[in-house]
Amino acid sequence: MYKEVINAFGKIYYKIEYKEDLNIVQADWYGFTTEQDLKRAVIAGLQLHEHTHCPFRLNDNTEFTGPWANAVGWLEKEWLPRAYASGIRYLAHVARPSSFGEAAGEALQVGKIGSTIEVKIFHNKEDAIQWLTVKQKATSLS
Repeated sequence: MYKEVINAFGKIYYKIEYKEDLNIVQADWYGFTTEQDLKRAVIAGLQLHEHTHCPFRLNDNTEFTGPWANAVGWLEKEWLPRAYASGIRYLAHVARPSSFGEAAGEALQVGKIGSTIEVKIFHNKEDAIQWLTVKQKATSLS
């Protein structure tokens, strides 16, 4: 399953896909987004999670340039209950060091989201996938 979200200028700024071979939902963010764009993309992503019930999510913010740490309150109130109900338990957040994406990941990690879902920040996708794979193995043993 795959979805794209396009902004008012016809540009793709969000892609989300269930990668069945990895049992991971991967969300890729591109460019700068408004708060309204962020909300539209997040809701599209929730719909995919509600369909797959996959507990393992990878957020790739390496191509993301806009700030959205200020949307964390909305994410905690609107996204988190649906995300948890859809099965999300592990969130690997990939961002460039010292970027808005990294700041957003840190905000997710320390707040209500991080106390409900295990959030870990990475600087490359390979390490994030490896962490999610370890979490998959650990949950299959319990």
